Amino acid sequence: MRTNGRWLELTLLTTALCLAACDSDDDNPGPDDAGVSDAGTADAGGSDAGVSDAGPDGGPTDPGFEQGDGVSRESTTVGGIAVDRYTWTDSQGRPRTVSLKRQTSAGNGGYAVQVTYQVRAGGDWRTVTVDGTAGGESGFGYFVGHELYRQFDNGSSGTIAGLHGEDDSPLGYGFAVQGTHSAILPGSTFASHTFTTAYPKWGTRVAMADVTASTPAASAAHQKFMVPLTLRWVFQKGMDFPRLDTRMDLGEAVAGQLSFDMRGPYGVVEFADSDTQAALSNVQWGDTRNHFTTQAPVANPLTTQAGWTWNEPIGTTRKYHSLLARHSSTGVLYELGLVELKLGQDPGLVYGGYSTNNGTTKAATGRALLSGDFSAGEWPFQSAQYSGLNANTGVTGKKFAWGSSPFYGSALSSVYFNPDFSTSINAFPVGKTLLYRTCLVLGVSPFTDASRKSLTRGVAESASPSCATAEPL
Repeated sequence: MRTNGRWLELTLLTTALCLAACDSDDDNPGPDDAGVSDAGTADAGGSDAGVSDAGPDGGPTDPGFEQGDGVSRESTTVGGIAVDRYTWTDSQGRPRTVSLKRQTSAGNGGYAVQVTYQVRAGGDWRTVTVDGTAGGESGFGYFVGHELYRQFDNGSSGTIAGLHGEDDSPLGYGFAVQGTHSAILPGSTFASHTFTTAYPKWGTRVAMADVTASTPAASAAHQKFMVPLTLRWVFQKGMDFPRLDTRMDLGEAVAGQLSFDMRGPYGVVEFADSDTQAALSNVQWGDTRNHFTTQAPVANPLTTQAGWTWNEPIGTTRKYHSLLARHSSTGVLYELGLVELKLGQDPGLVYGGYSTNNGTTKAATGRALLSGDFSAGEWPFQSAQYSGLNANTGVTGKKFAWGSSPFYGSALSSVYFNPDFSTSINAFPVGKTLLYRTCLVLGVSPFTDASRKSLTRGVAESASPSCATAEPL
C-alpha cells in the first residue's frame, strides 16, 4: 500500500524530534516482560554452525589456536577481556586482526573490542590500533533497533515499549549470545564467527495496515516479540575489510504487527589509533537517495556550523556511512566506515527517513546541523549528532552506527523521504527474514578540502571492493 504523504510527513517529523531530544539508545532495558507474553525463540544461526566457542561455564571447548592459509584464530585476552582474535593477511600481504568478545560469566559477548591494521610509514609499516575496551558503550558490532515513534488513540505519542516501561532500542550487548565459529583447516583462506541471540521488539496483537495511523494505547492491544537475531563476522585472505551479516527472523509475526529500524552494526571505538582526544573532523554518507558530506575544513574540528551538501544523487553507489577524526598529536586523519555489500540476490535495505534537507545544501537553506530545522533524528545513520557536536568546540565522542528506514516489520510498500520523493520498500519479506551485509572500513583517510571523498565512499564506489565475500548467511 502507499501511505498518505502528509500524515507520514507529520509522523516522521515527530519521530525525528523525539530521537533528537532523547537519543533513545540508553542502556535501560526496563522490565523483562511487563506482564505480556513473549513470542519467538532464538534460532541456531547459519546452516554451517561450526564449533561452539564456549561451554556451559563459559570456558573454551575448542582448540585455542587454529592456523589456515592466510587466516588464523586464537583464544586469548585483550585488555583483560576474553576474546577470539582473528588474524588475516590483507591485499598488501600485511596482517590485520579483529578481537571478538566471548560470552563468559563475566559478561556478554558478540562484538569487537579491538581491531588492528598496518599502514606505511616511510619505507616501513606501523600498526594502527582501534580500541574498544574502555567500557560503557565501547566495542563495535552489536545490534540496536529503534521502534517506530507512534501516535496513540488516547492522544499521546511515543513507543509501545515506552508504554510498558521498557527501552524501545536497548543496546545489543545487554543480551547473552551463543557463539560458533567455522573450523580453520590448513588450507582455509577465510573464517567466520556467528553469534545468535534474541532481541526484543514491541508491536500490536492485531496487525495494522498502516502503522502511521493511530495505534491502540491499551496494554492488552500490545505484544512483545523476542526476535531471533543472527550476526556473522567473516574474515578473508587478501581482503582489507571484514564483513558483518545481520539477519532478523520475523517468523513469529505478521506484516503490520511491528515497525522498527535497524542500526546495527553499532558501537563506540577509538578508531584514530586509540587516541581518546582525537576530535571529529567530518561525516559522510550515502543513503537511498543522495550523498551527504559535511564541509568542515579538515584541519579544524567539525561543529554544527559546518557547511553541508545533501543533493548529489547516489546513483549506483553502494550505501555507506563514514566518520572521520584527526589524531591530536600526529595530525593523521583516520576513518571508521560501513558499506553495504550485496551478495547473490540480496535486495538490501532502504536507508533514510523523512527530511526536507535531503536534496539540498546549507548554502541553499542556511540551516545549521542539529538546529530546529535539521534535527539529529533526520540523519539516516548515527554518528556525530549523538557525540556532543556543538557550535563552538571540537568533540571527541565517537558513537557510530548503521541505519535503515523505521518501517521494517510493517505492511507498508512505499515510504517518503520528503514531499517530492518516495521509494518502494519490502518491509516484510515473504520469507519473513530481514538480511543485510556491511563491510567494516578502517584506515587513514584520503579526505581533503580539495577532494572530499572518504575512504569509505571510495570502497562504496569501487567495482571490486576489498571486502570479505565468503561464507554468507
